[in-house]
Amino acid sequence: MKVGNVIVYLLSAFAFLMLGCLFLFVSLHFLSFDDAILKVQEVYQSTWRSVQAGVVGLVFITLGLTFAKMLVKEGRPNEAIIFHSGTGLVVVSAATIENTAIRTVRHFSFVKSVKVKATITGKNIELRLRLFLWSGGHVPTILAELQQEVQDRVKRLLGPENQLVVTCDVRGVEEVSASKDLSVTQDH
Repeated sequence: MKVGNVIVYLLSAFAFLMLGCLFLFVSLHFLSFDDAILKVQEVYQSTWRSVQAGVVGLVFITLGLTFAKMLVKEGRPNEAIIFHSGTGLVVVSAATIENTAIRTVRHFSFVKSVKVKATITGKNIELRLRLFLWSGGHVPTILAELQQEVQDRVKRLLGPENQLVVTCDVRGVEEVSASKDLSVTQDH
């Protein structure tokens, strides 16, 4: 995450929390009536305005906590998996897992293009393959073979103790042009 984004999230979280607390203090009459300015006097004189200020305060606090939660979530993404091998501690990044899957998928000639997103949660890895395919084959059979090959290659990289799920998301199938050889589409 960029430093500028962190600063914006922190400032907005603190601003919303501060405004929320201010509105709650006003609605619960924590400030003395003599110290309040003219607009704050209206809040104290009307029950409806007090309730309204309290609701607005709760909304600001909720927004501030939401921004703070987003900051914590985006600030520490789990971008690697760590496990013990026979020789010691091994750290494999999500980018490495994604690159391995992409290289494996590129061996299949029926795949026009692929994008891979790895999500790591503890020892669980989910690979989502977004695929554009060439037409000319039985798609379920082809995808099952592709999933198995990706799973085998990534499992060799990570070891058997990590759980791996490979999901294929076919975004489109394009007709094979005359320059594309149909006999190659089933080989890999």
